[in-house]
Amino acid sequence: MSSLINAVNGIDFSLLEQGYKIGLDWLGQFARVIIEGVGIIGLGIIVFTIFLKAITLPFDIYQRVKMRKQTLIMREMQPELEKLQKQYANDKTTYNQKMMELYKKSGYSMFGACLPMIISLVILIVAFQGFRTYSDYANLNMYIDMSEQYNTAILEYSASGKNYRLPKEGAEYEFTIPDEWEMNVEYSDAENGVIYTLTTIPVTLEGGETKEEKHLQVVPIDENKFLFYTYSLETSDIRKEYRIDFDRLYGKNADARAFIDAEVEAARAAANEANAPFGEKEIADAKRTASSKFTVKIGATAVKEWYSKKENRPSFLWVQNVWYPDVSYNHPIQPWSSFKSQFGSKKVEFAKTDEHEAYRTALTNVFDEPRYENLVSELTEYTKQPNGYFILIILSIGLMVLSQFISMRSQKETNKYQTVDGSGATSQKMMLIIMPIIYAIFAFMYSAAFSIYMTMSSAISIIITLLSNLIIGRIFKKKEEAALKEKYTRTLPWQKKEDAGKKKKKK
Repeated sequence: MSSLINAVNGIDFSLLEQGYKIGLDWLGQFARVIIEGVGIIGLGIIVFTIFLKAITLPFDIYQRVKMRKQTLIMREMQPELEKLQKQYANDKTTYNQKMMELYKKSGYSMFGACLPMIISLVILIVAFQGFRTYSDYANLNMYIDMSEQYNTAILEYSASGKNYRLPKEGAEYEFTIPDEWEMNVEYSDAENGVIYTLTTIPVTLEGGETKEEKHLQVVPIDENKFLFYTYSLETSDIRKEYRIDFDRLYGKNADARAFIDAEVEAARAAANEANAPFGEKEIADAKRTASSKFTVKIGATAVKEWYSKKENRPSFLWVQNVWYPDVSYNHPIQPWSSFKSQFGSKKVEFAKTDEHEAYRTALTNVFDEPRYENLVSELTEYTKQPNGYFILIILSIGLMVLSQFISMRSQKETNKYQTVDGSGATSQKMMLIIMPIIYAIFAFMYSAAFSIYMTMSSAISIIITLLSNLIIGRIFKKKEEAALKEKYTRTLPWQKKEDAGKKKKKK
């Protein structure tokens, strides 16, 4: 009986196991530990940003102290620099040469404060790369979790038997086909609720030739379950191919019957309107398509129920999906074209399981457009909903401008005399424009998660700059006052002897 099943379209479980992932380097793993450890994505990103800032803080403070020292030296050189500026106002080359000679003589180094800044920048760039990798990893995980919900819901209507193998010399399997099993004979397994049947299926080889390949067919005993599967007994791993038992689906499931009948009538109406034939073949095709649609709907409905719960979505505040930009023209669930552009060229890893060998392949080799469309078919509202409202982008750009402005004001005196024509200060003003533009491009191109990172990073930089300017300023002000006091109240040698004599007389 089971070898004569009225089977229709197969159901593809390409992401059945939660084994697919994007590989993470140690920085990606570091980001994952922090963000997933916090539990709330947005807060995890904030903690990650604070942690990075804590790592670069010593270099940042050293740089600010060094710049303050250099500013004091620059202040002492100011009269000489002003003379050079007037003397070589029309000769930039000579001015720069004389300026460098004066720098060397006074102990001023233009690059003394650069090394800590370069170290901080390298740390942030490397960490940002790890953060981006984790963003892709986490976003793909969301789709894999959705696939798990999809497949689990459908597999409730399927067989689930033991994974038998053909006896093979030198190989040890948990279950091997008993010697007494014969071809096309049903063997019942009441414990697992399935019927096994050894059968052969014609397989097309690379050269175009066909051969009969041994397969095991596994059918559920429960008549209310309408999915069965087969897999090859001649391959190294088990790849199950699921099929729909149309008689069971149509005969035992009232919802399926109503759905299929409605689909057939819709197909008939469309054929009549187009003056196209609609005979037995067309009816059979319509039933086959409707059966697959109904099965897909079971899985897609489960995905919708799971995704509708906010704790399952990667949302934060007003942003629906932090792995996509905070813009209104983007959506929490992307169309296939956007998904493919993000993940299509990336390699995914599949961990070794009892049934499958470990391998690495392009995601599009295991997850194509039809499967993706099936997965998100019930999430129509999320494919149209705005993902955000540009708030994080505006915040990140605004705070970046403020951070640059404060930094520029802090370095105003240093930049004033570095060039004969004041181009040092002009360069700072240019940076005030260029850096926010770069940040804006990143904010529109990359995820809202990165916008959160940029916003927090700029906010922390502003706080550090203000505090360091206040604290370092007070420290250096006291040093300057002490130096001035020593300069103008310097005691002569004969005065020191006289003071010593007075103190001795008092004693």
